[in-house]
Amino acid sequence: MKIRLLLFSLLFLAITACDKDAPVTKGSDLVFSESPFALNGVSARFSKDIAYESKTRTQFDIWLPDSSTPTGLVIYAHGGGFSSGDKDFVYTTQQGGAWDFPTDIRFLLQNKIAFATVRYTLLSTTGERDGIKKPMSDVKRALQYIRSNATKFNIDKSKIILAGNSAGGGTSLWIAFNNEMADPLNADPVLRESTRVKGVAAREPQSSYNIEERWVNDVFIDYNLTWADILANETGNISKIYGVSSTAEYESAAIDAYRAEVDMLALLTADDPAIWIDNTLRDVVPPYSAAEIASHHAYHARELKQRADAVGVANVVYYGKNPTIYSDPSNESWTQFCKRVLGQ
Repeated sequence: MKIRLLLFSLLFLAITACDKDAPVTKGSDLVFSESPFALNGVSARFSKDIAYESKTRTQFDIWLPDSSTPTGLVIYAHGGGFSSGDKDFVYTTQQGGAWDFPTDIRFLLQNKIAFATVRYTLLSTTGERDGIKKPMSDVKRALQYIRSNATKFNIDKSKIILAGNSAGGGTSLWIAFNNEMADPLNADPVLRESTRVKGVAAREPQSSYNIEERWVNDVFIDYNLTWADILANETGNISKIYGVSSTAEYESAAIDAYRAEVDMLALLTADDPAIWIDNTLRDVVPPYSAAEIASHHAYHARELKQRADAVGVANVVYYGKNPTIYSDPSNESWTQFCKRVLGQ
């Protein structure tokens, strides 16, 4: 192991001596090129479009800090309702500058934390049959792929955090709250890798994809929201989320089981990793009112915090805008959370 680390360090030093604009290859398949945003003197390398599966949209980009020892890693999954978005979401600031990804990524790299941004298979706008477990399983595989190539990326397998916004945040929670999903007997060595991580940092995530039960009975209980109200606004999304095309298909034992499998609130147990959650973009108003997006409502964060507190999972949570309902007294940012948790 020490010999391999020494070889990696020597190779990395040789690479960083090259012209920064000239793509260079590490090993047989890792090509470095110029970062899509200025690194401002941070010593790191960028590689893009690394395939973790053979599908059309299963690639990731990665920034690797210059380090003689294996580093921690943050894996970011973009949002977009599982129907849009891409890995280049983090190339620029978002939400009018409120989310400054270039600055955040530079902070992580300065603290010897690598950063990967993942794209995944999107749901079909018509005739979707697999539902959200399809894109979420892609992100799971990306995690396992990087772990299976940890030496190549100089990553410490035991120090990985999942992050994302909206659907990407929900996906990160789903992976983290599941029990170990490694398949040690699988013929594919990637799928033998662990899916357990040290933490999750999620902005505007959904608390559960068991929408009928959780959104009615927990998330939006304050508003007396009914399943009929949700269906009136989410029929198309419900079809895509569960891969159904009729009420009869939805009202089946198979979909009951599916909903249970994507219920992050129920999956969250005492042995799960620490979480950082921020649902503060929008005013706290009833779901489906003109100014609100139900899937990003502050009360998703409320339910995640309540469940985490109940089972004893460490959490840093912020939710509510006009009014602010809860703000963690630490005032810890998501990058500070990543630095702290990966340093433990």
